Amino acid sequence: MKKLLSVLLAVLISSTAFAYGDSNRAEWRFSKNKEKKGVAQFIETGTYNAAVGIKSAKLSFRHKGKVVNGELLNDKGYPTAIAAKGDYWLFEVPVTNLEAGTVVDIFLPITSADKAEESFAFEYLDGKKWLPVVATQADGTNVTTTASLKHPRRLWHAVKLTKPIESGAIAFRLRRVAKQSAVATIACPSPRGQQPQIVIYNNKVARDTVKMLFLGNSYTYYHTYPMIFKEIAWHEGHYADCNIFISGGYTMKAHLANKYSTEQVDKGGYDYVMLQDQSIQPTLNGTADDYGAAEQMTKMVNRVRASSPSANVCLEITWGRKFGNNNFGKKYEHLIAKYPQFYADYDAMQNRLIEVVTAEAEQNNAKITPVGYAWQIVMHERPDINLYHTDNHHQSYAGSYLSAAVAYLTVYGEAFGPNPANCKLKPSVAAYLRSVAERVVLKGEKWNQK
Repeated sequence: MKKLLSVLLAVLISSTAFAYGDSNRAEWRFSKNKEKKGVAQFIETGTYNAAVGIKSAKLSFRHKGKVVNGELLNDKGYPTAIAAKGDYWLFEVPVTNLEAGTVVDIFLPITSADKAEESFAFEYLDGKKWLPVVATQADGTNVTTTASLKHPRRLWHAVKLTKPIESGAIAFRLRRVAKQSAVATIACPSPRGQQPQIVIYNNKVARDTVKMLFLGNSYTYYHTYPMIFKEIAWHEGHYADCNIFISGGYTMKAHLANKYSTEQVDKGGYDYVMLQDQSIQPTLNGTADDYGAAEQMTKMVNRVRASSPSANVCLEITWGRKFGNNNFGKKYEHLIAKYPQFYADYDAMQNRLIEVVTAEAEQNNAKITPVGYAWQIVMHERPDINLYHTDNHHQSYAGSYLSAAVAYLTVYGEAFGPNPANCKLKPSVAAYLRSVAERVVLKGEKWNQK
């Protein structure tokens, strides 16, 4: 029986993406070639900017070691190929003068489209030898897909290269181990934060490791907030070993009902679990339209502590919509007129979120990740820094960076060092956002106290 593996790949990095930020920063994301839409090409290219040069990254499907072009397309127009034992998808990033000891982080969502979980070998090339990214079973497999196209398995791991690359490529592959064949598909989802990426973290040795889990929705995945967090932590000398489950619009009730979300929770052993609820439901706690957000949050906190009894559970105070009552959608739009005190403007919604989520945290003996406090300061002090995506509801890249800076300080409790990660931001903007995060987390500052 043929099985369908989907490797979800996306976003083209524009040539201006690295106009600011760290000059030696290296990040790659794969994109769908719009000019070849609907063609089973099997070669996708993206661009990257790094100290090692500017070249093309490449994804290809290999059969018996050779590049294969196919003819099948799935219902979304993405290319497919039959993957028999030994066939693999190959991810290559050309580099030069990469030192031994360099750490490379890869984020890769995978799933099976025919509602069957499949096992594969996830490997990276170190010198001339293919090594497993994570520990393998006896048959060589080390990753399993989900059985849901909507909820992929997100492989998120860092590897250290023991061999230098003077001229060659960073390479990862997803290889079919079983004898039976599978139909493999490459797909390109939304470019807002769920796409795969590869980041170089240099050859420093982290002084500690913190095991973490992020559970959230689009307010977590837009513009790669958890990945920015991981990069910031690395520059400060820490390795964040992260798991993640994210799905658009998800509440804690939805997470509790999803087998793949609870699977991540039940793995246990976490030092920190970051919980981010749907952005409107908490504002209704205690009203006639209460959706039970507080009760569901308590159930999730209890489930986390059942498998990670020593975990620090952090509830994120998210941000209000830019105008308080914009982009509510059909499910919630009737509430705007019913509760004008909550949604009259940005501050009204922000203050309500601060009030409710703080109470939830106190009720559950949990910490808060006070993103909303920092957001409110920036909104008033620096309206020239746009924290919102174009929909004035999700976060922009600057908004994600602010969220990550607040989360970093919440976890590590220390001021930023002399060489922090600016990521893609203009250094002066990144420095200001970090300073606001320090004011909020380390000094307890709130906008309404000024």
